[in-house]
This record gives sequence, C-alpha cells and structure tokens, in this order.
Amino acid sequence: MIRDGFQCSFLRARAKPDVLVGVVMAFRRLRSCYGTGVMNLPRPSHRGPFPMPNSGKNSGTGLAVVLFWAVFALFCGPAVAQTADTYTVRNVSVDISAENVNVARDRALAEGQRQAFETLMQRLTSSADWPRLPHPSDADLINAVLDVGIDQEKRSAVRYLATMSVRFKPDAIRRLLRGANIAYVEWRGRPVVVLPVYQSDNGPQLSESPNPWRDAWRSGAAQGVVPLSVPTPEQIEGTVTTAQAAAGAPETLAAVGQRFNTQDVLLAVATPIRQDGGKVKVDVVLTGTGPVASPLAGSRSYDGEIGETLEMVLHRAVEDIAKIANDTWKSGNMLQFDKQANLPVMVPLAGFDDWLSVREKLTRSTPVRSYEVAALSKTEAALVLHFVGEQSQLESVFLQNGLVLSWASDHWILQPVASRPNTGTR
Repeated sequence: MIRDGFQCSFLRARAKPDVLVGVVMAFRRLRSCYGTGVMNLPRPSHRGPFPMPNSGKNSGTGLAVVLFWAVFALFCGPAVAQTADTYTVRNVSVDISAENVNVARDRALAEGQRQAFETLMQRLTSSADWPRLPHPSDADLINAVLDVGIDQEKRSAVRYLATMSVRFKPDAIRRLLRGANIAYVEWRGRPVVVLPVYQSDNGPQLSESPNPWRDAWRSGAAQGVVPLSVPTPEQIEGTVTTAQAAAGAPETLAAVGQRFNTQDVLLAVATPIRQDGGKVKVDVVLTGTGPVASPLAGSRSYDGEIGETLEMVLHRAVEDIAKIANDTWKSGNMLQFDKQANLPVMVPLAGFDDWLSVREKLTRSTPVRSYEVAALSKTEAALVLHFVGEQSQLESVFLQNGLVLSWASDHWILQPVASRPNTGTR
C-alpha cells in the first residue's frame, strides 16, 4: 500500500507541517514504473521510509495498464489554482457624452475600468480597509486590466452607452493590495440561492408578479465575494411552491439546494408595514442552510426615511444583507499569504474519473497554490499540497468545492464529501 511508506511523512507533517524538504526531494525522483499495482518510488541509494519495488515481479504488465498510466500521467503534474472568476467584474454600466462618439467611447471605457477596479477592491477586502484602498494612476490601472468585453452598447453622434465586463490580472491586483498592506480574500464563496418571499396584502408571493422584493434581489447583490443568485420562476417550477417556501421547512430548502446543486439556500421573507407620515418599514426574516447562508439567519427591520419609497427600502435591505454575507465570508477567509505550509494527503480513488474530479476540485481551491503527486495506484493517490493561510481555511474552501479533509489514525484523507466514510474521525 502507498500509505505504508507514506506514513512516516504524514506523522512528521502532523507534528510540524514544514518538515517536508527531504520528502519532497524524494517525490521529485518519482518515475512511472509499474510494480504490484502501484507507481513505486525508485530504489533509493539509502534507507528511507518508502517501500521498495518488487524486483522483476509483474514487470510484464499488459499494454492496457501501460496505456492507463500513460494517460493518467498527463493529469498528474502540479496544478495551480484558478481565480479567474474572482478577478472578473461584470455588468459595469457607462454613459458618457462628449464632442464626438469616439471621444465618448474612449472616456467610457476608461470610466468603466475604473468602476470595475473599485468594485473588485471592495469585493476582495474588508469594509474597514476601504478608506485605505489604493488609487492607481490611469497607466497603472490599464496595466492591471487583462481584457475588456462589451456586452451591450448604444451610440449616437456625441454619446456612448455600454454594459461591459472587465477581467483583471490577479498578480497585478495582488501587488497593489500587498503594497498597501491590506489583507484580502483570494476566492469567491459559492453562490447562495435566494428565495425572496414578499408578504403582500394578497398573501405571500415568490414566483408571482409583482414581487418588488424579488426585483430588488435580482438588480444588485451578485457582484460581492458571495454571489447571491435568485432563480427565475421557471427554474423553481416543480421544486417549491410559494406556500412551501413561506413555511421555510428544512426539507423544502434542502430540495431547492439539491435542485441547484448547492448547500447554501437563503429564504428571505419581507413584510412591508405602512407607518404614520407616509413612511414605510420592512421587516425581514432570514432562514439559511449551508455554511455560507446559515450565519445570515435572523430577523432585521429597515425603517424608511421621509421621501423614501418602498422599492428604495427594499433595495437598501438587500444591500445590507449582501454586505453582512460578504463581511462574514471575508472574516473567515482572509488569507495570510506570508504563511505557507505543506500537507501530505491520501486520496482514495475508484477509477480514473475520480482522479479527474478531485483534480478539478483542487484547481478551484484557491489556497492550494500547487500540489505534487508522490505516488499513484488504481485505488489511491498520495499528494503533497502546498497552500497558504491556515489549515482551517483550507478545509473550509475544500468543503465549498465538495471535498472533505479528515484525519484517519495516522494520515490525512482528502475525498469528495459524498464518499466520506464513517470512520469516527474528526
């Protein structure tokens, strides 16, 4: 078994995660030699903790096995986590007039990139640090932009209107924030499905129209570090009725989560109350499931000011809830990039598809800067993860991406959530 030879390094890593220099150097000597069902380390010139290949036994492995490992090896190199979506800002609206449309367009593109930059900065950082956010020059901002996409545009002789998306270069943004000594998150939380139930004079409304509460949610809360997604009436048809949603039973929210393949569902029930003087008050009750939505549960009230319409109060409530969701997520996920560690893990495998699935989930787990494949078999893989931040943050991100990290007597196991065995481990 791979783990027999890996056990020593697991024990050392548990006691002191950075004691891995010799282990990693040994991993780099790995060759694709096929022994008794495992990819064994080459025979070392000195004694060590790794198992020795069976000399000569089963060396005449069939062509199918050779092809299996040849294809497998294509997917076994180090992987760097992808953060493209985190550094993309969408739905940036610009409307600029000038002496001619070409000048208006140039100014609009510059203004849109500046707006997108400010949105990104607030997405990645704590609101307490917003007064200290960097304000780069136009030249530095252009250098930080990867590309700009125009989603919609209209123009006249002297006016240019557009909706655009801006992708930023992660390394350039990191340098700006580190230069300002501002902590930041490196990944977005998984989308939270929001069920906005509006208590009207005619009873609760979810898919029905009009639903100004649903309109408020759909108009703005998706740009934060926690995307808040409101399904269309067609998307939830057959999954949940308005009455079921308003009741807020756990099994109802679980069914919605299963429908949209997420653990996080937020039921938001808004009740408007007309007050003296023409003012309006909105009471909101939140019920959540999942690691991101659950902390938002509770009741909140939003008092309207004189001259503030119901729609304005509803939008303010959405902005406040989104801010709480973002701040809660950020507080537990601000990475300490000066803190780096390594973690050896065993990954149980039922086949090649399992490896592709785990590899894809590792790629989405931003704290994992890279990983090395120490050994492979048809039933398990031994990896060394190189990550930044605290291990608790790593575990949280793994859960967000459908992986669970658990301690099993003498080593760490990493596997999909659904396949986690009941071992009695923590």
